[in-house]
Amino acid sequence: MSPSGATGFGTTEEAVPFSPAFVRKFYRGFAMNRKQRRMAAKLGTRVAARVGRNATISASGQIADLLTRGQRHHHAGQFAEAENHCRKLLAIDPNHFDGLHLLGVIMQQVGRSDLAASFIGKAVALHDQNPTLHDPRTSHPSKAAIPQNDLAAAHSNLCIVLRALGDIPGALKAIQRSLRIKETDNAKLLFVGCLRNLTFIPDGIDLRDDLARAISEPWGRPTDVARYASNLVKRSGAVCTCIGGVAANWSIPAPHELFSPIEIAEICSDRLLCCLLESTIIFDLELERFLTIVRRTMLTAAGGGVDRQALDQGSLRFFCAVAQQCFINEYVFSLTDEEKLEAERLRDRLVDTLVAGATPPELWLLAVAAYFPLASLTQADLLIKQHWSTAVTELVVRQVREVHEEQHLRASVPCLTVIDAGVSFAVKQQYEESPYPRWIKASPVGQTTIDAHLRQLFPLANISNVVKTNGAEILVAGCGTGQHSTETAQQFPGARVLAIDLSLSSLCYAKRKTRELGLKNLEYAQADILKLQSIRRTFDVIEVVGVLHHLAEPMAGWRILLSMLRLGGFMRIGLYSKLARQDIVAARAFIAERGYGSSEEDVRRCRHELAESGDRAPLSNVLNRLDFYSTSRCRDLLFHVQEHQFTLPEIAYFLRENKLEFLGFDLPGGALQSFRQRFPNYGTMTDLTLWHTFELENPSLFTDMYQFWIRKPQ
Repeated sequence: MSPSGATGFGTTEEAVPFSPAFVRKFYRGFAMNRKQRRMAAKLGTRVAARVGRNATISASGQIADLLTRGQRHHHAGQFAEAENHCRKLLAIDPNHFDGLHLLGVIMQQVGRSDLAASFIGKAVALHDQNPTLHDPRTSHPSKAAIPQNDLAAAHSNLCIVLRALGDIPGALKAIQRSLRIKETDNAKLLFVGCLRNLTFIPDGIDLRDDLARAISEPWGRPTDVARYASNLVKRSGAVCTCIGGVAANWSIPAPHELFSPIEIAEICSDRLLCCLLESTIIFDLELERFLTIVRRTMLTAAGGGVDRQALDQGSLRFFCAVAQQCFINEYVFSLTDEEKLEAERLRDRLVDTLVAGATPPELWLLAVAAYFPLASLTQADLLIKQHWSTAVTELVVRQVREVHEEQHLRASVPCLTVIDAGVSFAVKQQYEESPYPRWIKASPVGQTTIDAHLRQLFPLANISNVVKTNGAEILVAGCGTGQHSTETAQQFPGARVLAIDLSLSSLCYAKRKTRELGLKNLEYAQADILKLQSIRRTFDVIEVVGVLHHLAEPMAGWRILLSMLRLGGFMRIGLYSKLARQDIVAARAFIAERGYGSSEEDVRRCRHELAESGDRAPLSNVLNRLDFYSTSRCRDLLFHVQEHQFTLPEIAYFLRENKLEFLGFDLPGGALQSFRQRFPNYGTMTDLTLWHTFELENPSLFTDMYQFWIRKPQ
């Protein structure tokens, strides 16, 4: 197995040293070979060449054998044995690329990122410094040309190591180099991972082109890089100037006071900004305020208040991207009553023109689409029959055709259980009105097996051939709009996946996206977890992330799912942390005090007031949460009809009570590295008492939620 696939994190374990006997025997062998070569040189016969060749072949054969054995042990999760073979190999040839690379990967997996950086960094540096490594004609085992796949993998793994060590600029340089050598899904995902939580813009690294591709193609979930992309966009000249012209308290100037024709042209030609608007939600308050001005400019222009000669095709394409953004965030932007009335008048003019059989100006359509979903128009079907430019056609497809397709799918989703009145019914109604989350583009997902995936996450756990490679059954309980369930189905192509949810609207969105992706191993059904035992099915893996805490009885729901998990099966769970959601508790108190409801209008007004709250912690912390920036997400975040929160001691008690094995948290490598540094003497990283201490010291560690894996005993 190539080390390129080994990217998981493990726990600290001491390296296994070579025995003195092995070292003496090893170097005696080399001394004898040198003696043979000296003797052959004195004899001056053809035997010399033959012996020399045999010695080279012998060294080459030893290296190949040791590498193969090391790779085999590594693949089986036997890291001590794999390390031993790598070190034997490097004793023969200290500059062997594959040996250095594999040993570096092993060091990373056992928690020695410092050593991993040294070994992989040396492999990469030796390749760069030695031109013979580029020459396939060389015969020496350490100077064989390095295949492009292996070199790209080494840079990818160097990125992983440097990221774990906190060297994000170095990690970005490494992954960009990997992508230049060979573009792989793994490298693309690593690029996105480097930028996911990055709060600064590294000097001397040009990221705009790669970032635009990462968002538009995409290379990962666009939401993961949206905040970083927003920060990069805000540094561009015209956008930066315009943002500076918007007062910090939402006092929005008139469009003509903010934009010059030159600035409009520059903004409209910003490829990164357009990709961002079309592909994901803008998670940035300053850009949101800027875009409210752009939207008003569109409305004014459509009404004839702006010189249309200044609006070329580039402007129209950009305005189309703004309309896409408004639809994606479910019209969460604030607006005045006057603005709303003006938009409604334009909408009526647009419908009248369509009914009359005429083709309205595209700018009208874009301006209306930035304030109302086009599918809500009384004559929305007429929009499909019109001939539009390419960008506007894509807008009509997203806002009309796809919405109609979801409506037609409602009859095709089976209902497995009844959903009675009470909390389950109330939660169902919330997600019928606000399917969560609206996502546009599917992330690439590397194909693997369940065992291999879990070994990568938890390399020192005893996970070996416990789940069948083909035919494994997975349940995604509470799949929402299908973003996670489609990734699961792609990641484990040999498995059969059942995804359930309370909301039919969410399921139809998920089913449409699944059809787009051509997935055949994923089915959907409507069901209540609390009644799911009635289907009389069991599963090898159950994923229930962000769901149990919305049940009337979370632990009862958890026990029901455990009863459906086969012996030795695995479960991935996500639960809200009580410690990490103090800002949400404060925001809910604020909402109750102000008397806000959960309507779209109330969500917009509440967001506006929270945005003006300034630096009043913990309220201001809510503005940093991604879910604040769309209507359905904000409703889920702040207005949910049911939410429970948990502590790690409570979770630990449940696991003990039900005799479940805790495998570990699904966390970024940096967080795991910090935990290792804090508790260096605890190797397994499965002690929830220590994790509770660590969370108390780092209250924002589980801001999203606790996400972890458990195993049911055999």
